Amino acid sequence: MGIISGRPALPVVEAAEGRPEEAQETGAFDPHQRWSRLVGGGDGIVYAVQSDGALYWYRHRGWPTAAFDWANQGLGAAIGSGWQDFVTVLGDLNGVLYGVRGDGTVRYYQRVVANLDTGAGTWANNGTGVVVGTGFDAFPRIFGGPGGVLWCVDADGILYRSRRINGTFETPQPLGDGFNVARYLFSDTGNVIYAVSGTGALTWFRYRDGIGWANGGQPIAIGDNDWFELFRRDLFAGAGNGAVYLIRIDHSAVPGDDGDLVELRLANHQTVDTDGGPRWINNATGVVVGQGFTVERSAGLQGYPQQQSVPAGGRVSIALSTAFPSVTAQLVRVAPGGDTPEAVTGTTTVAGGLQQVAANYRSAGCGWAERYAADLPATWPSGVYAARVTGRFGRVQHIPFVVRPAAPVQEIAVVLPTNTYHAYNGWSGHDQYSEGQDGVRRTISFLRPSYTWQIAPKGQYDLELYSDLELLRWLSAEQLGFDCYTDHDLHTGGWLPAYQAIVLGSHPEYFSMAMRTNLANYLAAGGSVIATGGNQIYERAEFTADGTALTFRAADGSRDLFREHYGLPESQLLGVNYDSDGWMTFAPYRVLRDHPFLAGTGLSAGSEFGAHGRNGAASAWEFDTLQGLDGEVPPSGVIARGTNPASRGGAAMTCKELPSGGFVFSASSLTFNGALRVDPALSLLLRNVFDRALAPDGNETG
Repeated sequence: MGIISGRPALPVVEAAEGRPEEAQETGAFDPHQRWSRLVGGGDGIVYAVQSDGALYWYRHRGWPTAAFDWANQGLGAAIGSGWQDFVTVLGDLNGVLYGVRGDGTVRYYQRVVANLDTGAGTWANNGTGVVVGTGFDAFPRIFGGPGGVLWCVDADGILYRSRRINGTFETPQPLGDGFNVARYLFSDTGNVIYAVSGTGALTWFRYRDGIGWANGGQPIAIGDNDWFELFRRDLFAGAGNGAVYLIRIDHSAVPGDDGDLVELRLANHQTVDTDGGPRWINNATGVVVGQGFTVERSAGLQGYPQQQSVPAGGRVSIALSTAFPSVTAQLVRVAPGGDTPEAVTGTTTVAGGLQQVAANYRSAGCGWAERYAADLPATWPSGVYAARVTGRFGRVQHIPFVVRPAAPVQEIAVVLPTNTYHAYNGWSGHDQYSEGQDGVRRTISFLRPSYTWQIAPKGQYDLELYSDLELLRWLSAEQLGFDCYTDHDLHTGGWLPAYQAIVLGSHPEYFSMAMRTNLANYLAAGGSVIATGGNQIYERAEFTADGTALTFRAADGSRDLFREHYGLPESQLLGVNYDSDGWMTFAPYRVLRDHPFLAGTGLSAGSEFGAHGRNGAASAWEFDTLQGLDGEVPPSGVIARGTNPASRGGAAMTCKELPSGGFVFSASSLTFNGALRVDPALSLLLRNVFDRALAPDGNETG
């Protein structure tokens, strides 16, 4: 169904005094994605890291009232270079910046400004960064800066705080958990944390030393607008003054650049709890206070494969744009395998340099030239691979792709829901769910970098590729061989009859009509499907003729749903249907009746399982239930149901017996795969499903 909060859009108005000057254009950059980072420095100072690594200083003098009033007529002062070396840059008061490198070191810089109207000044220590912290590469999520505090979230969602004491950052100390639920995190002085919640609200936390968390550690809602939409490009605190800045998304039918800088200000940013709630100036209405701030966080090092699926024995081609003059590249095997990708080629030095995107890059692709390529041995096993591209000081970008078999090898085929990865890919600020583009179809190119094809933990719940890697790694640990395909491979078809079972991933929401037909024909011929996710085969999306883009929506811009528009509920194939009731609730399953798939698990009627997982409880986020529609399983086919607080309960775990001799198992939940390597009973249950699919008569369980 997608990240649709149902919340109203943030009201935004133009600055009363008129439009500010656009950011000054100097240096090497793409105007569509000029900046990779904007950082608040207090008293209206904004540091901007340009995509080529140049650092600029701006000062928004109108921050107290969100007015148009910029120092130096809104023109930035170039104050540094080489800032592409940092994975992230964080700001503090008094001209202090912290640069976090890929190798985990944190460097301290201080800009001493002599003239607040022009930005003229000097760097302390002659501009040489001082190492003030190490080991921060242990954390996939780092934010903060204001008040000399770095906040870190580990892969399990535990929040750590590290304070700069006597010049260096202390060993991070755990202060809370559950912070992997938040979609976005940033902070201000006084140990204030802002979090965009899983349902799209802006929430507030504060930790007081010697006292503890405000409000008992529970978030206080301070913004009821759709904040999912507001962190797409950038969202940061002004540092020390309650100012919150964001980049407005262009809502045109054909979106242009997203470059408007919007300010809100929370007048009581440190006392929301004791004041009884937030006190936003301007009635919580954002004001456009700047232009030309086109931000793409990955702009310093990014790329994409020219083909998302490459046959074994074929050639992979990688397009790359980077601020580094050169980088090293090699291929790694992500799955099959364990948690650590395995290098399968040597490293090669390749040319760097920034490449500009084509004018219609969102729909037709970036148009970047190949910078790295490799011939793949025909003997490589099918699976997920990636080009590992490394710049200076350990800054790494992985660019994943699928190696499909030249001809079927294994008895199991896994179809990764790559259409869903593309639907949620917010690179360039726009995707299937961004606001605007009313009344038109949306074509999204695969030939662009991605924020959803990630192979490393992000310190937050991840229902895209990383979730499906949990499934592939589980299969590897169980020594269950598999061939791997993309959604486009299912669209072209021709290979399905060779397999005992087709496995669907965590969120196979978007199908072309050909994908649906190919899967239906496979089931009718006696095949079996193991559906490990939820919100499945829900919406139609069609590939372009060359297979490099996907078009979403009906002609009038509405969601093109199989059930409503074509009379084809997903239950006709899978036995269950998506249910929006209970969205973003998390719960375990409860066994309803005995079933052969429970053999050896120790589970019986009334037992609960799947209470914990790497994406939360196993029945969660979005799930499928029984609603009396065509093709649903009978009650006897429901093995377990999530205990979510919803009118029809949570995810209906089912087994649909087919007259052709095959079966369809459905976990019916987006978060099921995240619990596979956490919950032993759930793991054994799924193993029993695979054992039946692979048994000679298709009816045996282990």
